[in-house]
Amino acid sequence: MKRLVIDVNPIVPYYVTGKVTGIGRTTLELIQALAKVPELPFEVVLYSQNMKGIGGRNAGLPFKNKHLYLPHREKIDRLLARFPVREWFTGYDLMHIPHNFEYVYRPDKCVVTLHDALFMKIQESAFNHEQMRQIVPPFMHRCKHIITCSEASKRDIVETMGVNPEKITVIYWGVKHDIFFPQKDKLSVRDKLQSKFKLSNPYFLSVSCNAERKRTDVLVRSYIALSNKQTLSHDLVLVWGNPPISLLEEVKNSCVANRIHFLKNISDEDLALLYNGANAMFFPSSYEGFGLPILEAMACGTPVVTCRNSSLDEIAGDAAIYLEEPISNSLFYVMRQFELHELELDSMIERGLKRAALFNWGKTAEETVQVYSKMLNLI
Repeated sequence: MKRLVIDVNPIVPYYVTGKVTGIGRTTLELIQALAKVPELPFEVVLYSQNMKGIGGRNAGLPFKNKHLYLPHREKIDRLLARFPVREWFTGYDLMHIPHNFEYVYRPDKCVVTLHDALFMKIQESAFNHEQMRQIVPPFMHRCKHIITCSEASKRDIVETMGVNPEKITVIYWGVKHDIFFPQKDKLSVRDKLQSKFKLSNPYFLSVSCNAERKRTDVLVRSYIALSNKQTLSHDLVLVWGNPPISLLEEVKNSCVANRIHFLKNISDEDLALLYNGANAMFFPSSYEGFGLPILEAMACGTPVVTCRNSSLDEIAGDAAIYLEEPISNSLFYVMRQFELHELELDSMIERGLKRAALFNWGKTAEETVQVYSKMLNLI
């Protein structure tokens, strides 16, 4: 039986700190969904690399595991890529790299998930996009196949890197519908929000990070600007663990400092609770390869406000309120519409539930198995 090795290094932080990046999260969801696919036509081995021995075995899945006790650092990985160490150690016929790039000896035996071409289009100070521009395009040309998570990302990869579109398969991410769903007991939701987060007012929600493209700082400033014009019934809740100090100072000096809440280290269960309690989820990003919070919010029956760019309208379809550029003006206007109850939300919530139902990890796993099988010449 042919052997597929999946590099699961992105999930390691979850078992060390309880935190994981979006790529780590989707990698974990994928391998968990693959474990539920009956009678896989190939053997799956989970590969990890670090000095602590943490990796695929921690996931508790019915797959074999291979762990290389070496630091997972760029210098080490560059050295490993000069010799067939991973090939010898794991004996793979095909390797899946689910995290955009890796230094490997045989790129032609690798399927790579390239989540987006952000680094080719935008320069953000917090990320080393210049290095990515140098190392990723050649790797995309040398690898066996590419998986990406939206048609928008596929177009960007083709246009910015000159990759043959036939080499790229679009497979959408899923939603954990067993966690993200409408909680019918709204009184219980309110009690839990008060108990866990001291939230007693209606609120707008945003799920973000420090990436400049998220434009959550614009959302905060628009909320403050609206508060200067009228008394607000909504608080603003931000799942954002490390907002800039300068923005925190602006919040502190505003008249709504006690109405803006920054939350961090939120579990999926608490995130689902926050979605359920929100009157709207704002996602004003200027660029996303997918935009998972949009679907999670919709799956919880929460109206979504987002932008018509990159993959966002592809994912949200007709089930969102779309902001116009410049978004500072549009955010102000849309929040005011919520404050004045000018929006018809019932049909939007229904469309959102139907939209989110189209995305599930079981379907993601099945389509990924098809790619593996094709690359292994099994179909």
